[in-house]
Amino acid sequence: MNNIVCPISIEKVDSNVSRFTTFIIVLLISLFLVTQNSIFIAFAAIDYFIRAAFNNKFSPVRFVAIKIIDLTLLDKKPINLAPKIFASRLGFICAIASLILFSTHYITGSIIIAGLLLGLSIMDSVFNFCVGCMIYNYLVLPFNKMNLK
Repeated sequence: MNNIVCPISIEKVDSNVSRFTTFIIVLLISLFLVTQNSIFIAFAAIDYFIRAAFNNKFSPVRFVAIKIIDLTLLDKKPINLAPKIFASRLGFICAIASLILFSTHYITGSIIIAGLLLGLSIMDSVFNFCVGCMIYNYLVLPFNKMNLK
């Protein structure tokens, strides 16, 4: 596991804020799965899109997470931003796929994808285990290396 390569950038974010942001997403996905109200997965997809395509500073979920983390007075733990952007892109793909399947009445497929996203998000927020880094290391990086040759 120590040989896993994640995307890197010079920008840093607070790990506590990142993990709590993901935990709020866990709550949204859970609400979608329990109520089958698509507004929850739609909101998660929009937030993922904002964090993946624009700037995470515009994320409403991240804004709430920052306010809550500020109340806890936890020390900041800077981590690399690039893996979080990659994870947001994967999260957006899963959330939008779940929303599309739900809106076209493929409820079972939508629930399966949302459940997968829920599991991955729990692993990140609760256990600090980034499956996005594993995906990047084994699926994306080898193709990038081949393109560089």
